[in-house]
Amino acid sequence: MIVNFLTFKLIVIIALSSFNEVQTLNILGVFPLPAKSHFFVFAPYLKELANRGHNVTVISFYPQKDPIPNYHDINLSDNSQPPQISHPVTKSLFIIFLSLTLLQALGGPFTCRMLLEDENVQNLWATQTKFDLVVVEQFNSDCGLALAHILGAPVIGITSHTLMPWHYSRFGVPYNPSYVTFDFFEGGPHPTFLQRILRTIIYNHVNFVFYHVTHRLEQNIIGEFFNDVPPLKELAKDIKLVLVYQNFMLSGSTIMPSNIIEVGGYHVAKVKPLPDELRKFIEDSEHGVIYISFGTLLKASTIRPDTLQEIINALEELPQRVIWKWNKQSLPGNPKNIYLAKWLPQNDILAHPKVLAFYSHCGLLGTTEAIYHGVPIVGMPIYGDQPTNAAAIEESGLGVQLHYVLLTKDYLLEKFKTVLDPKFRERVKFLSKAWHDRPVKAMDTAIFWTEFAARHKNFTFRTPAADVPFYQYFCLDILAILFIFFAVTIAILKYSITILIKIVFASKDLSSNGVRKVKINYFLVEHTRKVSSNHKPETHGRTRLSVILIMYSNTLRIAILLIIPFNVISLNILSILPYHGKSHFFVFKVYLQELSRRGHNVTVISHFPQTDPPRNYHDISLAGTIEAIEDNLPFHRSFLSILEVGLYLTNSGKVNCEIMLANKDVQKLVKDRPKFDVIVVEQFNSDCALGIAYKLQAPVVGIMSHILMPWHYNRFGIPSNPSFVPFHFLEGGTKPTLMQKVQRTVLDVYFKTMFYVFSQRSNEQTLAKYFDDVPPLENLAREIKFLLIYHNFILTGSRLFPANVIEVGGYHVKETKPLTGELLKFMEEAEHGVVYISFGSVVKSSTMPEDKVKAVLEAIAELPQRFIWKWENQNMLLDKNKLYTSNWLPQVDILGHPKTLAFLSHAGMGGTTEAIHFGVPMVAMPVIGDQPANAAAIEESGLGVQLQISDLTKDNLVAAFKKVLDPTFRKNAKLLSKAWHDRLMSPLDTAIYWTEYAARYPNMTFRSAAADVPSYHYYNLDVMGVFAIALLSTTYIFKGIVYTICSKNRKTTNNNEHSSKNKNKRRSKRE
Repeated sequence: MIVNFLTFKLIVIIALSSFNEVQTLNILGVFPLPAKSHFFVFAPYLKELANRGHNVTVISFYPQKDPIPNYHDINLSDNSQPPQISHPVTKSLFIIFLSLTLLQALGGPFTCRMLLEDENVQNLWATQTKFDLVVVEQFNSDCGLALAHILGAPVIGITSHTLMPWHYSRFGVPYNPSYVTFDFFEGGPHPTFLQRILRTIIYNHVNFVFYHVTHRLEQNIIGEFFNDVPPLKELAKDIKLVLVYQNFMLSGSTIMPSNIIEVGGYHVAKVKPLPDELRKFIEDSEHGVIYISFGTLLKASTIRPDTLQEIINALEELPQRVIWKWNKQSLPGNPKNIYLAKWLPQNDILAHPKVLAFYSHCGLLGTTEAIYHGVPIVGMPIYGDQPTNAAAIEESGLGVQLHYVLLTKDYLLEKFKTVLDPKFRERVKFLSKAWHDRPVKAMDTAIFWTEFAARHKNFTFRTPAADVPFYQYFCLDILAILFIFFAVTIAILKYSITILIKIVFASKDLSSNGVRKVKINYFLVEHTRKVSSNHKPETHGRTRLSVILIMYSNTLRIAILLIIPFNVISLNILSILPYHGKSHFFVFKVYLQELSRRGHNVTVISHFPQTDPPRNYHDISLAGTIEAIEDNLPFHRSFLSILEVGLYLTNSGKVNCEIMLANKDVQKLVKDRPKFDVIVVEQFNSDCALGIAYKLQAPVVGIMSHILMPWHYNRFGIPSNPSFVPFHFLEGGTKPTLMQKVQRTVLDVYFKTMFYVFSQRSNEQTLAKYFDDVPPLENLAREIKFLLIYHNFILTGSRLFPANVIEVGGYHVKETKPLTGELLKFMEEAEHGVVYISFGSVVKSSTMPEDKVKAVLEAIAELPQRFIWKWENQNMLLDKNKLYTSNWLPQVDILGHPKTLAFLSHAGMGGTTEAIHFGVPMVAMPVIGDQPANAAAIEESGLGVQLQISDLTKDNLVAAFKKVLDPTFRKNAKLLSKAWHDRLMSPLDTAIYWTEYAARYPNMTFRSAAADVPSYHYYNLDVMGVFAIALLSTTYIFKGIVYTICSKNRKTTNNNEHSSKNKNKRRSKRE
């Protein structure tokens, strides 16, 4: 029943996605590359767009043979065969290097000229045909971007492979040779040291050629046709999103921004019946069939004769029959068990149950079809992205790879025996099942995001990482500031020590008469007397000073420490939420109750047991052991308060752990060890829950009610560059000032130290009191399958996340209920609308300083709108017709009312999410926690403006209100809200889907390779060391050569001078 319900819901969602404001789009596809294997991927996508009613015009070398409704070709081959690209089956570093250079320097400009010289293409811009969207292949040419610019249409990119090396910087994707796979080279996410050096060299070479040779040549060609096209590099920045042909089940969890969408697999067609002769050959095979193909680009007959014979010898020893795509009539020796053909229906062959293995060059199409049908691969990569795909095949468990240059009969037989093993084949079938297990099909995903880009063409989905200057990306400015700071500090210390030593020795020299010594002591005494006489004996002042000194000394101690190296229907689900913050649980409650409603058995450890729990929902209550955090934090913000947050998180994490483990019901749970299919653990200030999950031996899913904490970035392999990654506790967002970047760097170290050195260690010590076999908590954290993070890129911007970090922001917002009584009357009678004010459930509004309260009240009095304020005290002196106050308010229902025009908030994630849900613009005034980062996101996204507490005056607040109350601003906020709601799946469905997914595949890892790279690899210190040595050695050798040459020249000159003098002497003697 549950399966039917979910299936029905998904069908409804997919059906509804086609009924949006943009019913029929006019789409242009630009595919100027004459590579059939590339277009073979794009064709099903383009046909499906046409099939769904969109008007599709396609520029390519491959027109459709039979007309398709809504599909129109612009044929670049001009009624002749397109140029055929083929590559011999051979491999060498020189050929790779040469091919790459020629592909860029010649291939890109060649296709550019063919594209722009075509008469039908020229007719597009001559007639200024209107397109809602242009789809441009992202490969070796950017000429299609110029055409899109002339036509004035938004652009999305599409690939038939993983990203090319020159695309990483374009889309802000971090390229690190230590874990990022590199097309054209082996090693995958675990390269050797030599492979990393080669990757670094070739990566920089191909980027230089693409941006300084290819672009320049293409820009010249474009200039022959248009005179107002911006640089191609600038046009590339306007690409809305990219449909990249991969999926994390095969390629691994890679770090990507939100606007790079994985759509691998959509080209695989429905299986058709095989030709009779081929079908009979397969079905008559007693031991099954091995399929061999090296694709459309590699010419199989160019295999070296000795290597070919080794392959044939290996195949003859196997009991299986063989089907081989071979472009000649026969093989040497005419082996009987091999079926040869120049063309074969590959997808239909791989789908046959008797096909047991696939010997392939690892082209992405064939690899995708193999995982689709669960056929293990013996991969022999030759060229292009094949080495990357081969590494992915082996890493994922889809198959094994062999090296062409090492190929022998025994080597190949060993590989075949590995993949033909029944256990290996069973694991591949399970991998195929996981590949198919997606919330939405690959084709539906590709179509949805295509239409999404057209629906929201004025929004940018670009990650800030793509636009950060080089020196900021590598934090050179921060390093310079820190270097100067430490250099000055060392200089001051050195100077101070020198002076001190001089004073000490001078006092010893003068100790006989005591004059100098008395003077120094007298000065110290007098100075002390002056301080004592000026000091007022106020207890409060003395306590505050002592607190500051203690905090300062603690910070110093920490700084010193840093210098020292350091297919399930009903699931049994446990959720461990030991933190006592009500605002956190308020978010999780909706998710947990929905799990229960869908038939799962849910047990929840928390401080907030349900008064009326739904069916299948069971509480283990921690309530009463610690006071819940609600309306008890002061309305105050300072740098010192940020440091205090670090102390609070450390202490509360320790206390939460102790309380949870001391609970008898929790102890009984661990002792009884009931079977849980998945355990959901909050990722916040403590990892104690991971110890319990370890004892219960269940897969773990992390969940958050906010953005990432500083210590979570390393855990999941996420870049935390202070130049563009918002910092949880600080202002600046994605565009911080230099000072904010320095503060981020320092506080990042501070918070991580507090967590790893104090919080985690105390948790481990507490766990050790109850269990004696729990591994280090950070090791357990590495086993977290997925992290459900509470935001969405429409609000927080396009972040760099691996595939196992899932954005689910917004699921807690429920449907609005009708307002009643005085509150309804107050809103309905508001002639100019209403402004809502609330600082959440954590910050106590009534602790706002008097001058700030006065500023707010004066601003309220000046504006024509009515105001509703969540206020704990009832003594607010203002006209009740102007201001409505209450210590509790139905926030969602107020924000959902059409008369609510703006929201003054502390920028908590819960309220911010509700504001964007209803399209209510905000004035954000952050106080604590993640609120500064949220406030920056509010301003950057266009949802509102931010106002710091320190800047709160009547005039500033009135100006902020007037800005967000402007009709144009409010209209943009409504458009933003529309984009927020425009998703493939609702956030709640998404959260539950990936929770269930983790339970279905408990033995699979979805972790990014970036999370497990050693620090010296991550920062490429060893690679830079090699280049530094090479540079120094080259400089030294060059210097030596120059010195030798100069020495020889001097010697020759001296000899000549000496010879000349001798000649002169002899001449004078003769005279």
